[in-house]
Amino acid sequence: MPFLAGDIRQDMQAFAERLMPRLRKRANHVHFAAVLNCLEQLTVSPSADEVRALTDSLEEAAPRLPDGVQSWRLRCRIYLAHLSDHRAALALARDAVLMALAMQSYSREPATALKMVKAALGWLFFATSDPEYAYLGREVRVTSRAEAAIMVDHYGGLLVEFVEQQAHEALLTAIADEETARGKLAASETANTPSDSIPMGSPGVAMSTSVVIFSHVGNANTGEGKKVAKELEGLTGRALPLVPMPDLQAARAALRAEFPYAADVIDDVLRDVAVRSHVQIRPTILVGSPGCGKSRFATRLLKVLNLPHDLIPCGGVSDGSFAGTPRRWSTGEPSLPMALITRYKAAGPGAILDEIEKVGTSRHNGQVHDALLAFLERETASRFHDPYVQAPCDLSYVTWLMTANSLEGLSAPLRDRCRVVPFPEPGREHLPILARQVMSDILAEQGLDCRWGSSLDGIEIEAVMKAWPGGSLRKLRRVIEVILASRDVRH
Repeated sequence: MPFLAGDIRQDMQAFAERLMPRLRKRANHVHFAAVLNCLEQLTVSPSADEVRALTDSLEEAAPRLPDGVQSWRLRCRIYLAHLSDHRAALALARDAVLMALAMQSYSREPATALKMVKAALGWLFFATSDPEYAYLGREVRVTSRAEAAIMVDHYGGLLVEFVEQQAHEALLTAIADEETARGKLAASETANTPSDSIPMGSPGVAMSTSVVIFSHVGNANTGEGKKVAKELEGLTGRALPLVPMPDLQAARAALRAEFPYAADVIDDVLRDVAVRSHVQIRPTILVGSPGCGKSRFATRLLKVLNLPHDLIPCGGVSDGSFAGTPRRWSTGEPSLPMALITRYKAAGPGAILDEIEKVGTSRHNGQVHDALLAFLERETASRFHDPYVQAPCDLSYVTWLMTANSLEGLSAPLRDRCRVVPFPEPGREHLPILARQVMSDILAEQGLDCRWGSSLDGIEIEAVMKAWPGGSLRKLRRVIEVILASRDVRH
């Protein structure tokens, strides 16, 4: 942690001076007097021995001290750990683990949680240099040759990188195994197929599974029922295809080229896809700051996976029509996933709910979050009673991706049913790639081929870097639009 003026001893003195006025009013009590005496000693002689004495006093007086004593004791552990106290380092590692667990479920805290994990591993590593640690292994013992904080940062970082590297290699292995299995399956299918059933030289077709979504239309003898039965006759009892697995290595490469700042997110999502026999992503909420590119990423992700999908803006949506409306009303319509299945004639299309936190909270005609719950768990989604079809429908193969600027406003049941993935902001180091993409988008919107536009020159790149420190891609686009407009003026 940063200390006052970068000096731990000065920080210890300031800490003691802040606490003393709060305790002087109760100095007539023996425990308060002991703590106050230790604080006074700390202002005079800020050392590890004085902090240990203060820690012992706080331990004895804890039940009678005001709120905040836990943070005082934590601060003492931090001081002692930075002063090379191995027991304090071990305790601090436990503190860091608990903090990481508490932070990992909040939208804006996963990055901090990772820092806590790094700190926990670093302090744990430092604690192994304790000469009193009764280590029974044969490896060379760790020796404390540098300041505690330096060792913690260095070795904690190495251990986190090791874990990330193993996760990355596991993803590549899973992708390779999946590709190998598909290749063997295709070879087996070819070997067992009569030679006259596949014309010589025709390309092989990737095998995909299929699912019957609903077997009948309910109340099909009524006037409204006959209309719905006629509308859905091509789907009733028919097995619809699931999207076969594409080349995940190519998909990964394409996404990384377009979103270089989101490599961890890409690997996390594709790792989930790689273990399936068809394309499907478990319910996921991408959480990130406005303009960081999460909506574009969700759209591109489903596109490179060949998954048919719709993007549904959620701002202002204030009822539960996502779950469908009964056919007896003039506004009767199927549920959102049933509508997607009908439109794309596929059992597992995708739905991107953009800015899901902005839906209305009124429950007058149902609420969007409540309507979604039944679709996000396989058990309920596999037999969802659609009010328009009036029959059980298997909607469990639909992919649900959501974007949010924060998790505030999202119900606890909805968060509990989804995987929350923090989406990072792009930085200046990604500018060359992002600038090309933004220029291509602008030219495409103008009906021009991207090859007609020349890349930003050195002076223009420098101007962009001054105006855009990183973050929102919308701001980056506005800056580039100004630069392109200035080109027109100059020419």
